[in-house]
Amino acid sequence: MAFSQFDRVPNHYAGSLIQRIKDFRLEEGKRSLAPTRLPIGGLEILIPRHFGFCFGVERAIHMAFAALDEHPDRHIHLISEIIHNPLVNRDLQERGIRFLFDEHGQRQIGEGQIGEGDVVLIPAFGTTLEIEESLQRSGIDPGDPHFRKYYDTTCPFVSKVWDRGEQLGREGYTIIIHGKFGHEETQATHSHTRQHTRTLVVRDREEAQALAAFILGEVGPEEFAGRFAEKWSPGFDLRRDLKRVAVVNQTTMLAEETQEVASILREAMRRRYGEQRLEHHFADTNDTLCYATNWNQNATKALLAAKPDLAVVVGGYNSSNTSHLVEICSQQMPSFLIENSGELLSPQRLAHFDIHHKERVFSEGWLPAGLPARIAVTSGASCPDVLMNQVVEKLAGFYGYGQAEISAGLERLSLVDQVVSGKVPS
Repeated sequence: MAFSQFDRVPNHYAGSLIQRIKDFRLEEGKRSLAPTRLPIGGLEILIPRHFGFCFGVERAIHMAFAALDEHPDRHIHLISEIIHNPLVNRDLQERGIRFLFDEHGQRQIGEGQIGEGDVVLIPAFGTTLEIEESLQRSGIDPGDPHFRKYYDTTCPFVSKVWDRGEQLGREGYTIIIHGKFGHEETQATHSHTRQHTRTLVVRDREEAQALAAFILGEVGPEEFAGRFAEKWSPGFDLRRDLKRVAVVNQTTMLAEETQEVASILREAMRRRYGEQRLEHHFADTNDTLCYATNWNQNATKALLAAKPDLAVVVGGYNSSNTSHLVEICSQQMPSFLIENSGELLSPQRLAHFDIHHKERVFSEGWLPAGLPARIAVTSGASCPDVLMNQVVEKLAGFYGYGQAEISAGLERLSLVDQVVSGKVPS
């Protein structure tokens, strides 16, 4: 299968309006971080340079649809959601793919219900070695090269983190994973890395500071264990395993937060062991965020300088990379995470996800009543373009504009000038 072509990603995930904007950026300002301006009458829609499906997501979807095409008479299972987008997961389920685990990690299909002739797909986040062992008991061999090529949709950038963790572990470092402990990717990284060394998951700068305080002897082992005991690998020894550390991360975390976590721990090691011994006790690692996460976050930051009135971010509620785009936008303007255009209930009311309280909420008076108005619209790495397309169309409709005005605006696309300078790779 030629994964680079992604010829089996369904056309219904594309959006004609969004595709026009992408085509424009290939011709104009390809290497600029400036957002694209779509004028629709008195409404300006700002679209960042990078958004939507990344390579790993497109590759995973391609492999899933290839499996459906090539095995129409076989049972096909996914270990869990292939990506964090309800439209894509629902689409796969409607086509007959069954999930072994639900979104809460509860097993839905037992080992004995999987036959040797069945097909099992590993999602883009990867999976744990424990689940791979379970598949082996069901007659599925995840280590078989044929399986790896056709049914393991793990993003190559996630696998790269595992490789880096293994390398550092073999050099004698304990691996600190900056990530969300319950996230599928962090669970997979935790599982793979702890085969080679001790591991500990740190969620944010606050937990990094707590870890640094223990390293420096400012808090005792009981207090530290009470906070981290469930987040470290079996056999973790507090006195032995925090003398040499290295940081890797869940690929979708905020880049600056990963850098801050690493800086906090590096400084703790410097204070504990001295500058001359620092390299032995703390391994400087290249940032393990994937390129798409970096590009999307940097492009979203460039939106801020354009001073939109608000931001609408489209993606799954459980999508880590999408929630971080909301965090970035929220630094300057009201920002709303929605799954699709159906949550734009009216110009006065919308449903959206509160990323801090982890619940769906409603907001009133969210949309600027008058024109001119400037609205930023973006989407996470697992969001199909069609959903973003529909959001732009619905926003235009709230101001009384239809396809004629949108089409006219597409003929007048331009780059926003008032942005921070920056370049991105081609």
